Amino acid sequence: MSADYRSWEEREAAAAKTRAEAARIAAEADAARSASAQAAEAGAAKTATDLLAEQVKQAGLKKKLDAVKESAKDEQAELKQRRREASADNGAGFKRLVNVAVVLGLLAALPAQLSYFLGLHKKGAEDPGRAWLLGPIPFFLELLAWVGVLGTRWAHRKGLPRWPFWILTAALASIAGYINLAHGVDEYGIVAGVALAATSVIGPVLAEVRDFLEGRAAADTRSVEQRAAEKAAAKKATKAARAQKKIHDAEDKRRRKLLPLEFAEYERIIVAHPTGAISREAAWQQAWDNLHLLPLATTADTLAGREDARAAINEVLSDVDRSPESEAVDRLLAEIFRPDGGDSGPSQTPVEDGPKGGAGGGSRARRPTAPKKPGALGGIGNRTSGRTPRTDAVEPLRSEDIEAAKKLRDAVRADQFSTPAIAKLLGRSKVYARRVRDAVQPDTSTEEQK
Repeated sequence: MSADYRSWEEREAAAAKTRAEAARIAAEADAARSASAQAAEAGAAKTATDLLAEQVKQAGLKKKLDAVKESAKDEQAELKQRRREASADNGAGFKRLVNVAVVLGLLAALPAQLSYFLGLHKKGAEDPGRAWLLGPIPFFLELLAWVGVLGTRWAHRKGLPRWPFWILTAALASIAGYINLAHGVDEYGIVAGVALAATSVIGPVLAEVRDFLEGRAAADTRSVEQRAAEKAAAKKATKAARAQKKIHDAEDKRRRKLLPLEFAEYERIIVAHPTGAISREAAWQQAWDNLHLLPLATTADTLAGREDARAAINEVLSDVDRSPESEAVDRLLAEIFRPDGGDSGPSQTPVEDGPKGGAGGGSRARRPTAPKKPGALGGIGNRTSGRTPRTDAVEPLRSEDIEAAKKLRDAVRADQFSTPAIAKLLGRSKVYARRVRDAVQPDTSTEEQK
């Protein structure tokens, strides 16, 4: 039996091992293929992601580039606008046109003058030819006018008067203009003569105007907006000053009519002070004080009227045995507890007796004694605010006071025998004096005499 002989079991085991190894190899191959496919898919996804990221980045850069370009365009437009404004503010266009006009004027004036002067000749000359000796005269005349222009510019820089150079420029330009006018009218007619004269005159005049405006612009450093704002403010201030002056004129007119003495003193004070040293209000206050020694709108007559009114009020209140303080308290309580059936108090019949009329203006006659109806709060307005009666209203009358009052009654007229007179004689209050008067003359009229 050969040594290589294997049993069926061995051969089956070897076949199973071979099959298992093949299956393993196949599985590994499948796993490798799957991994390769996944890696390929991941690579493709990463490539797509990187591509999208690159596109986003490029889009962002493009957007920034567009913004930079737009900003550059805006800055360029703004720069051009500032240059145009600066050029307009400096009058660059005006200056360039003046220079062009000067050059054109010289180009027109010099040939005309050269033609005129070179064509002159001596009288009787058979072949005069060209007067070359007169050739420099046109240049001399034109340059003389520009001597005045340059002199004006130099005088402005040095702060010297410029009017002498203005006169010089006008005179010299007029000479050249007259020559061109005469020559042009003679050769070409009136229109050409006036035009040639203008070429010699307008150039220097425009140059003088340009220098004058440059000097004014150098002194005024304000911008266009500032000048416009200040012009509007000045216009508004002028309008306000005009309105204020109108008010002051009307006020002075009324003062002159109603208060001539005070207004004359007021004008004297204004004239005596330097201009602007004293205000209208202070001058009027001083004028009133000089004449009245009282506050504004108060005179001796108005002060006397106030004192008379105060005395009349005190006398009325003393006749009804009341003081100004109690009257004020009762008026306040009557206002709070109204007798008109309102929400502030019970409905009561108003007090019908008592003093009436305005302060210092109503009658001060004593009214007959009558039963008083209860007022607000049960007659609180007819009592002396809950105070005890006055001493001079209840104290006994002194016999010597009665005798003195009788002597006064016999010594004076009936209209002079009054409560104030007795109070002054006895040196007592009017309440006590009234009791003495009633005791001495009980049948007197109830109306009080001053």
